[in-house]
Amino acid sequence: MPFFISFLVAGTASGVIIAFALDMRSPKQLLQGAVGGFITGLIIALLLPR
Repeated sequence: MPFFISFLVAGTASGVIIAFALDMRSPKQLLQGAVGGFITGLIIALLLPR
């Protein structure tokens, strides 16, 4: 379970960082990056063997 949460947190953080690096500075754009990173982290965590 801890690895699952870590993937979600890391995915969310990386989504915000990537959005910020692409000059998406409005709160809406950063939130979209966070949601995209969260979804990506969720998918990757589900693909890993348990």
